[in-house]
Amino acid sequence: MEKKMKVLHVLTDRNIGGAGRWLLYYLKYHNRDKFEVKVVLPHDSLLLPAVEELDVPVIAMEEMEDKSFDKKAMKALVKVFRQEKPDIVHTHASMTARMAARVALVPQIFNTKHCMESAPGPLPKKIIRRGVNATFSDKIIAVSRAVRRSMVHGGTHPEQIAVVYNGIERIPIPSAEEKADLLASFGGKEGEKAVGMVARLEEVKDHETFLEGAKKVLENRKDVRFYVIGDGSLREELERRAAELGISENVTFTGFLKDVEKIEAALDIAVITSKAEALCLSILESMIAGIPAVGTDSGGVAEVIKHGENGFLIPIGDSDALANCLEELLADDAKRKAFGEQAKKDAESTFLADKMTRRIEKLYLEARK
Repeated sequence: MEKKMKVLHVLTDRNIGGAGRWLLYYLKYHNRDKFEVKVVLPHDSLLLPAVEELDVPVIAMEEMEDKSFDKKAMKALVKVFRQEKPDIVHTHASMTARMAARVALVPQIFNTKHCMESAPGPLPKKIIRRGVNATFSDKIIAVSRAVRRSMVHGGTHPEQIAVVYNGIERIPIPSAEEKADLLASFGGKEGEKAVGMVARLEEVKDHETFLEGAKKVLENRKDVRFYVIGDGSLREELERRAAELGISENVTFTGFLKDVEKIEAALDIAVITSKAEALCLSILESMIAGIPAVGTDSGGVAEVIKHGENGFLIPIGDSDALANCLEELLADDAKRKAFGEQAKKDAESTFLADKMTRRIEKLYLEARK
């Protein structure tokens, strides 16, 4: 019997964000006959119990901080890698883990790039970035073509990068009664349409545009509730902004939701207003439940939303365009339904978690040859 490949995934996140959800989907569907997988996490990460529920061993580290470069974790990571002797260390943003894996002579180092690359700057910076990536990564996985383009533009060698789209699971579609009950638990009223945005409450997500678009819609119709789903450092500021705009009665801030897919499937329209977005799992999860989307043309969103077919793309920061697209979909039940049906087909054809996992494992096996 062929020996299993040993893979260590390293993630420094303490919360469950996009990278954490990627990891959980991968772990759920990975081939346990061919791969022995363990996960290295900070000891207090919210991911730890979620990973253990999937019957995957966790190495919980006291030394690990929630940041990419963590000098004090270097020695501990080198020790772990030398003890475990993995065939592959697969990192998610952790520069320290990549450096430690090289010091420990791990045969292959993978890194998944879950976000758009920052602006490249002058030529010397691009050369340095290319050198760093070439030295500390054998293969880089970009979660969209937009991420790959941003990395190449930033200096990374194209041959290092493979595009593997994020994968999601099919979401149970609620009945009309289940949908009404769920939305009512967040202040929804009978007869209201539900428009929601699932995202961290941080600057890059640009909730300001979402709220301004909501105000413009509410000037023309009052039968809409806008759901701000998630949490983050800007929550109080955004709640104040909703009050300033005079729309607080029609806006619900849900906070962090563990089972966020339930409300994603209960929406009438899903929205993302990010200034930069690698792909957007939340939009995909609504789409696979048959929900049309409106999103900014910001990176990988255009690889998910097909303008005029399963939703609409709008310019970054354009609240007028957002309001116009929302009003068009809210006013036309047939179009909203047709867009939703196409969204479901598109999500299922390209973005399922089991397909993502098989593609990742194919890259692992190719690295061993």
